Amino acid sequence: MMLVSALLSQGALSHSEHDKARFVAADGQDLGVCDNRLRPCRTIAYAVSRANKGDKVLVATGHYSAASEQELLALLGNLVPVLGGYSRIDLYQTQAPDSHTTFVSGIPPEYLQRLSQQGFMPIQDRHTGPSDEFKQGLHKVQALNQQQSAQLCEDGLAGTFSCHNIDLVGHLPLSALNNPSSANDIWGHIDLNTGTEYALIGLSNGVAVVSLADPANPALVGHIAGQSTLWRDIKVYQYFDPQLGVWQAYAYATADAVSEGLSIIDLNQLPTQVSLVKRQTLHGGAHNLYISNVDYSLNIPLSGHKPLVNISGADNRFGSLHGYSLANPTNLSLHYASPAAARTDYSHDAASLVINDQRAASQCQPDALGCLILLDFNEQEFRLWQQHNQQSEQLSTTTYADAEYVHSGWWSEDKGYIMVHDELDESRLGLNTTLRIFEISDLSAPQLVGTWTGPTQAIDHNGFVRGNRYYMSNYERGLTVLDISDPTQPTQAGFFDTYPASDQTTFNGAWGVYPFLPSGLILVSDINSGLYILRDNTRQSPLASISLSQARISTEEGKDLLLEVTPQRTAPGLIEVAYETLAGSATAADFVETSGRLSWSGEEQSARTITLQILSDSLDNEPTESFFVRLFDPRNGATLGQTSLSRIDIAGKKPPGVIAFSQSAISLRENQPAYTVQVQRIGGQSGELAVSYHLLSQTATVGEDIQAVNTTLTWPDGDKRIREISLQPLDDSLHEASETLQLVLQAQGDTILGQPASLTITLLDDDSNQAPVVNAGGDRQVNTRAQVNLRDASASDDQDGLSYTWQQVSGPNIALSSNGVLTAFVAPATAGQVILQLTATDIFGLSSSDQITIQVVAPVASPPADNGGGGGATYWLLLYLVICLVLDKRRRI
Repeated sequence: MMLVSALLSQGALSHSEHDKARFVAADGQDLGVCDNRLRPCRTIAYAVSRANKGDKVLVATGHYSAASEQELLALLGNLVPVLGGYSRIDLYQTQAPDSHTTFVSGIPPEYLQRLSQQGFMPIQDRHTGPSDEFKQGLHKVQALNQQQSAQLCEDGLAGTFSCHNIDLVGHLPLSALNNPSSANDIWGHIDLNTGTEYALIGLSNGVAVVSLADPANPALVGHIAGQSTLWRDIKVYQYFDPQLGVWQAYAYATADAVSEGLSIIDLNQLPTQVSLVKRQTLHGGAHNLYISNVDYSLNIPLSGHKPLVNISGADNRFGSLHGYSLANPTNLSLHYASPAAARTDYSHDAASLVINDQRAASQCQPDALGCLILLDFNEQEFRLWQQHNQQSEQLSTTTYADAEYVHSGWWSEDKGYIMVHDELDESRLGLNTTLRIFEISDLSAPQLVGTWTGPTQAIDHNGFVRGNRYYMSNYERGLTVLDISDPTQPTQAGFFDTYPASDQTTFNGAWGVYPFLPSGLILVSDINSGLYILRDNTRQSPLASISLSQARISTEEGKDLLLEVTPQRTAPGLIEVAYETLAGSATAADFVETSGRLSWSGEEQSARTITLQILSDSLDNEPTESFFVRLFDPRNGATLGQTSLSRIDIAGKKPPGVIAFSQSAISLRENQPAYTVQVQRIGGQSGELAVSYHLLSQTATVGEDIQAVNTTLTWPDGDKRIREISLQPLDDSLHEASETLQLVLQAQGDTILGQPASLTITLLDDDSNQAPVVNAGGDRQVNTRAQVNLRDASASDDQDGLSYTWQQVSGPNIALSSNGVLTAFVAPATAGQVILQLTATDIFGLSSSDQITIQVVAPVASPPADNGGGGGATYWLLLYLVICLVLDKRRRI
């Protein structure tokens, strides 16, 4: 098969409108959203405040000031790049920094070079510019490129971080996460086979999985590379496989503004590694995904419910909400699709809840477990849908005054309220952080019943509820935690500022938050500085906190278990909490599911008990099985204590685990050295396990194309170390097609095989291999100091796995920035010819090269000025001619 790789920039696209430019001119006016090149805005900060993530701001020739903190942050932002050197005359078509000189004053010396590379003529001004306090904040942000150590929040500070009731436990900077340019989404995972917690963080260059076995020293386990984009979203699904006797888990990741599809990531090789199962082409790019009908602490299905992957903002179906079944977790199938008739059906983000109170009987069509209600946030409104029998029925559409971009939201644990985020109201309307709360007793008519207004203008982004706390990523203010004991009147309970420089309305700081880890740790992803692991002290209630007595308990079949729930009081008063059981490897055949509420009045603080009925059966050879009890929805000012989730183990045989390969397919070159395949013990480690293995000929012949292997691997009791098999291809001089064979595991004794138990091996022929075909793109002309992106390069080969190298052959020295997909540079400040060479190398080491010539042109000296007063007329005549030319081109297109 001929594989073609286009080295095309998958440039950042802004939400649902892609790569939109905003325009600034010194004689413009700060009105509207700055997207009309004929009516530009006047100030850079204003234009940035009107932009979405991924937009760019083009600045025309003139004089500008960065005297304010807001202006400087706008100039330095990563998610909304600001470029100088444009002109109103040609309608911002071409960047020519030395012709269209764009002065900006008030620049600290450390940013002069950076702004010069953005096309500006920066001026260092000793008398104006940001305050010393603000510059110290910028230095603190730069320091976050280094890993930060654990710090208690004391007297408003955790080290250099402003805080209240939140401690810093651990941190990994971007440089420790495979060095992306920025981070985005965050999710958490607990491996129920081992109890180890993990963070999964979205990055501009892929997804990283981080072990929290030692939260103060988080460790990168693996990185799944992806196309370059600002937006990724990640969720995890975990389930018990009764045939294997172990928990299985996969992560799912979308990427917006690229052609990556849905990434399915295998988490079953933890703690040693993670791997990409495949990229399923349900779409090209998509903005968000959400898994419904799961518990978000454990990522396991709610008892009796079928989990669904819900996709928002895909580049098909007008971006409308649609869902996929997880019946086969590595090959999703369409389960439902919301009606999609127009662009207004675009869904930006989603959440869901199961309604099983009196509303289920009168306001929706329930099944035996209630109604699945989807929350659909789609820019100008939010919609409630019922998902029923693979159909979606719209129940309501709701908006509000000052709606600028209805972004996302979550629901309270009593299922009576929705918290709604608007991503652009602060920047466009000059508001302080504003969170809106809607009451949903009537699903057909949600009502606005409250707002929370923050102390700064930092933008609210995403949020989640755990207990009566709302955990909100607040961009430049970091993490904000609200007390929603009374959802109509939230109050601040704590914060942790991950972006010390400022609290402005620009897209820096905390992107996402995950508050559901069973340990109680909070995960925060920061655009500029990576992963934060935080300790939540906001649950230290002035009334009481309520906890389960133990996080893990063992019991036996046929016995009732009494699980104690205890309040830690600090004041008298009525307090309540709800509880429910969740099935795990133990199901309804092993215990009686139960739920209810517990209460204490006055000064009562004695333990209440939850009676758990454990059933007996006639199976004597069962492994240990588990289910869970969780506390939720505390009321009257009480909070969830340290232990709000308990695992109940029903005694049985200790799990022995299963044996499987760490991957399902590999490709080997005929002429390569020996290759090592890993075999792992997954799940338990009780008892001795053994497997034999052998090669099975297919189109490749064992003994002729690869050395035969046939022996036995053993694992003693308690041993989970990885075993290795060495494979040695045999080279020949024949010109032949690729050939395949299988490496197969065979269980010995009582050993159980996991998946994959066979490994497909493809042998690639070196004799018939051809060097790649490379095209560096067409020669071009650029202006001095202009930003140049080489978007037209491509390479093709008969095998996958090409590597790329750009290098400069001749001309004035430039600094190439390349990630293998896009190469960019800033043109030299002097005229000349730059020759670049692209080299593509295949997996056999054969390479080909092609060159591109960049002609760098300096501005032509202007003729003497005519002071007779005709300049204005000339400007408008030129503008008229350019407009006519553009309109003529559009007609021809």
